[in-house]
Amino acid sequence: MNLEVRHANLNDLATLTEIETICFPASEAADAEKIKSRIEAFPEGFSVLTGDEKIIGFINGIRSESAVLTDEMFENANLHDRNGSYLMILSLAVSPEFRGKGYGKLLLRHITECAWEEHLKGVTLTCKPELVGFYEKSGFRNHGKSDSVHGGFEWYEMRKTF
Repeated sequence: MNLEVRHANLNDLATLTEIETICFPASEAADAEKIKSRIEAFPEGFSVLTGDEKIIGFINGIRSESAVLTDEMFENANLHDRNGSYLMILSLAVSPEFRGKGYGKLLLRHITECAWEEHLKGVTLTCKPELVGFYEKSGFRNHGKSDSVHGGFEWYEMRKTF
């Protein structure tokens, strides 16, 4: 399979929304309008992985001066601060038929390398307890339980600093 990582564009919106809806519970998933606003607010922070030109998965975020990811950031892409020192990952999703092949790790590595090349201080994300180990294997440090109540779930704050 010919893999490529590229920036998302609005032509991808329907497929990105479908993947987001499949990968996350309804209370947590971003709808088409939120995904569109993330692409428009920070297109360089929205990466898509394709295989033979089919979208396999994606990762997106915004920049912030704060190292702490807040629930408001999930809801409002206009909180993106183009001069922010941290990249906040809002979503990492891989279509179920492509899971277990390392594509999530590839997207995570891609976005963290981009943040490092931009001389940011680090990358922050929140995850459910069962995913802490996955992110630790990618160099993220567990900063404990987050204040987040996004989607009604318990979250842990993970950060990779440079």
